[in-house]
Amino acid sequence: MSKRLLLHIGYHKTATSWMQQRLFVPDHGYTQIARHPEVWDHIVRPHGLLFDPVPIRDVIARGLKAVPEGLVPVISSEILSGHPFFGGIGSDVYARRLREIAPDARILISIRAQMRILTSVYMQYLMRGGTIRPEVFFAGDPELGFHGFRAEHFEYHRLVGLYQELFGAENVHVVTQESIAQDMDGATWGLARFAGNDMFDGVLPTHRSAYAPSYPEYAVPILRRINKLQRSVLTPAPLIRLGTTPYGLYHAVGFMMRKPPFSTLFRHFRPVSDHVAATFAGRFDASNRELDRITGGTLDLTAFGIDRTATASAG
Repeated sequence: MSKRLLLHIGYHKTATSWMQQRLFVPDHGYTQIARHPEVWDHIVRPHGLLFDPVPIRDVIARGLKAVPEGLVPVISSEILSGHPFFGGIGSDVYARRLREIAPDARILISIRAQMRILTSVYMQYLMRGGTIRPEVFFAGDPELGFHGFRAEHFEYHRLVGLYQELFGAENVHVVTQESIAQDMDGATWGLARFAGNDMFDGVLPTHRSAYAPSYPEYAVPILRRINKLQRSVLTPAPLIRLGTTPYGLYHAVGFMMRKPPFSTLFRHFRPVSDHVAATFAGRFDASNRELDRITGGTLDLTAFGIDRTATASAG
């Protein structure tokens, strides 16, 4: 093939939706040859005793045949980095499966400063129907045999290091959500050079806008209680059903609370960010120093703290 496959594994909440829907498009010199369903069915879902690389290799082979000349083939799916609601369990397994599936691929890993991404992850948990308080969510595994949040999932140097070991450090590129937000041109041109994308000529003006922010943190106490009354992925059988999260009453209240007078009266109430700041202060410093070292001194996440101006979705 004329272009090597680019595999983008996430993490969640690092502008992955923007990349999938607005960056990895033919107008930018990319074309996606598989989506979340194929990744789930053939890479993530199979039990370890049943995993077979052949089906997804066939999907990739068919996709590559259809790639127009000059475009970079892409598979982008943040589920390959493991799910943050369940501690990222399986991220190392998926890495080794990808090595077996496409050993010559280039790897893109998108990350975000931990003190910001943790808040965003919790807000996503609410949007999926979660009901527990931030203190309980971030406490981790609730019971033997069940997986919950794990801070080590966000020690990025471990997964980045594993991919460097499996694919070669020169074939692994790390981009931060912050760099995309603050210097989109620099971040996307750097990615294009890494991917061997000769057709990239900058992000189109119509594709530069980010997604709308999630609902404000001060709405958390109300939204998580509404989730107890709505059907959702995380609450499939509520005692009383008043719609389905993230729609219905959840959407109406979240939208309303973005507006005055709530946005004026409660703008300083940030229960999730405050808990994250108090609980995880300094927790990731050693990991970030090691990440900076193994990526050649190009990443310094310590400069980014809690975002006090907005709770960005960055999906």
